Amino acid sequence: MPPPQREGKRGGQFIWDQGWRSNARPMSKTFLIAALVAASTSPAFAQSTNPAAAKSTTRVALKQRFDARFDQVDKDKNGQLVRAEIEAARASFVGATKRVVSAEVQKEFALTDKDKDGQASLAEMTAVAPPEGKAQVATVLDKLDANKDKKLSLAEFSAAAPEPQLAGIEDYLKRFDADKNGQVSRAEYSAPGLAAFDQMDKNKDGIVTTDEVKAASGR
Repeated sequence: MPPPQREGKRGGQFIWDQGWRSNARPMSKTFLIAALVAASTSPAFAQSTNPAAAKSTTRVALKQRFDARFDQVDKDKNGQLVRAEIEAARASFVGATKRVVSAEVQKEFALTDKDKDGQASLAEMTAVAPPEGKAQVATVLDKLDANKDKKLSLAEFSAAAPEPQLAGIEDYLKRFDADKNGQVSRAEYSAPGLAAFDQMDKNKDGIVTTDEVKAASGR
């Protein structure tokens, strides 16, 4: 089952909800510093994802959410998502994700830059780094410090943020286009999420409870 979504997102974002989440999700406080530390030993960010929030939901309600998301992407209202519509939704999602990440990076930078001089120093970065990462902050700073002034500007700090990573149209069609006609119908769009719901709904009462969600996520 896809994670619950907040209301009011752009339509293009919805089509990627079912397992197509971007790697560049919003960052919590000190997350960026932790990611920077990880980046010192890894060529790319490997952001983990949390299990779906433990909230009860019904199959009917879930299907209604899928239908609403489908309708927002199905611009010509013919009941099929064609390549152009899928690509437009993908591009919208990438753009929205970049804007969210940019805002979160700026917030993270402001929290790090305690003296408000527009620079993140080694001391400031170390202060907000998690305990397990403090020893590596100097290495990370040096890696990102393009002008070698021993501090990070917002631009240098932002360079560490991950680019949205999304599979291409062919992979999307492979997952959702069950009849292989090059389009995704309303039923095909809902099928993977509803199948996941049915797997979690152990007593088959049409409701996935908090306990069933926790059991499915191994908690």
